[in-house]
Amino acid sequence: MPAAEQNTTPPGFSITLDTDASAPRVVVTGELDLLTSPQLQETLGALITDKPSGRVVADLTGVTFFDSSALNVVLQAQRQAAEKKVELEVVPSAQVSRVIELTGVAEHLSVSQEPPA
Repeated sequence: MPAAEQNTTPPGFSITLDTDASAPRVVVTGELDLLTSPQLQETLGALITDKPSGRVVADLTGVTFFDSSALNVVLQAQRQAAEKKVELEVVPSAQVSRVIELTGVAEHLSVSQEPPA
């Protein structure tokens, strides 16, 4: 496969950043998997690093598929946030909630059912 095709973003996938709210919000739509998870890791990592304290919201309500690589990214971001004294709040879709429940990692995450702002 040519290199140009390997780096393309899948159709329907997007990550947007809303910094206008009181808590910056990373909004993800589409499938979070081995191909797309690094983009979430980069976005969350930069936001947490740049935020001196407070709260960051990972809005995953638009996620239609969530695999172990995506879960690993969220858990790593949670650890990074805790080190920086930043609260990372995860707002999951039904698919994300199911993976969190099945893997038993809910106790390590701040999960909220708040509607997107």
